[in-house]
Amino acid sequence: DEVIAGVWHALKPGGRFVGECGGHGNVNTIVTALLDGLERRGICDREINPWYFSTDTDYGRRLKKQGFVIQTIALIPRPTPLPGDITGWLETFAESFTSRLPEAERAGFLTEIRAALLPKLCDKNGQWTADYIRLRFAAK
Repeated sequence: DEVIAGVWHALKPGGRFVGECGGHGNVNTIVTALLDGLERRGICDREINPWYFSTDTDYGRRLKKQGFVIQTIALIPRPTPLPGDITGWLETFAESFTSRLPEAERAGFLTEIRAALLPKLCDKNGQWTADYIRLRFAAK
């Protein structure tokens, strides 16, 4: 809501707000594997997940509440090939999850998560694909 309000105040009358961000269900396969892996270690706090990915309905409601008129809004599945192994992605983006573990356990945890994700996000040629879902919108 604060971002939407900030954009509203920054725009000239009739200005457009066009954006794309993670949408509802974004990286759900990865998040589920991370949370399940932590739960196997007795860490059951689902609030560890730092990400919020809005539905198009909720975000549209927030835009309208601010006064925007929505031109388009949609959730777009965008499976995204990764440039390397999923472990690199996890090391870059999953620190909020791995930080709950002692440092000595983190590499083993990531190996376990990689193994859990292998049949879901890696093809027979070794290409890893993240299960991205984007929220795209345009409003005036």
